[in-house]
Amino acid sequence: MNRFLAKASVLLVSFLISVFVLSFSPLSVPNPCFAKELTILAAFGTSDKEAAKSLTAIKTAYEKKGDTVIWAYSSNIIRAKLNKEKQVVYSISEALDYAVKNGYKDVKIQSLHVVPAEEYMKICRLISRYMEINSKNFDSVIMGHPLLSSKEDLDKIIAVVLAALPEERTKEDAVILMGHGNDRGTGDLSLLAAADAFHKADPKCWLATVEGALAFENTLAELKQTKVKKVWLRPFMIVAGDHAKNDMAGEEEDSWKSMLMQNGFEVHTVLDGLGSLDGIQAIFMEHTQNSHDNIKDGTILSH
Repeated sequence: MNRFLAKASVLLVSFLISVFVLSFSPLSVPNPCFAKELTILAAFGTSDKEAAKSLTAIKTAYEKKGDTVIWAYSSNIIRAKLNKEKQVVYSISEALDYAVKNGYKDVKIQSLHVVPAEEYMKICRLISRYMEINSKNFDSVIMGHPLLSSKEDLDKIIAVVLAALPEERTKEDAVILMGHGNDRGTGDLSLLAAADAFHKADPKCWLATVEGALAFENTLAELKQTKVKKVWLRPFMIVAGDHAKNDMAGEEEDSWKSMLMQNGFEVHTVLDGLGSLDGIQAIFMEHTQNSHDNIKDGTILSH
């Protein structure tokens, strides 16, 4: 009996030692509920399947580097439509609820807006209100800045967009980029700076917007003073959705394409969102990483 107890004691000690060593081994696996990060990609959203390919390309880029990714759309209408089609898309608060429910303690939120305008600020306010009540559920929540947030961003964006223009476009051809624009908030100022920088980088490249100060009519008036005969239209938006397909490239007489043709220009359209470009995806991921590495660079949150 004594020999049995002695053997059992040795086995127990050996087991405890192995557990102690394993707990400090680099091969040990931490509790999955408390060692995960989640990336939430926050956008206005789209229900257009073709336009959504640009968003899918961004999500794929994040997943390729190992991120767990979910969507948060700020548009109630688009979310309702997609949810009816059995596509899971969360609101901002629902995405954060998902994080809490699934044990994600560190959350990275990346804005997929072009500039820090009204839609971006709306999402910031939603996150702030949520965190006032639920901050205890997280170790950190950070938000990466929109696409165009610095002079460095602008330089990179110009290089990426101009390099992605069709090979058929010659130096004699004009390019008009369609941005969304905004008649309130800081978005207008960012886009005015971008328009000026694009035109300096390529004197035959203009940036006009659907809303705000960069009216297409002003660009058209300038274009008519040149000797340009051919114009390329391209969206300066993350997705090539309704604005790009109808307001820019539509057949209606008030579309940009139609107005250009009415004034004697040969018009070609490119219907790809900025999100489809590798260089744009890289800027978003850099913004996420910068905010993650230095919480102070995040737009809002941590505790």
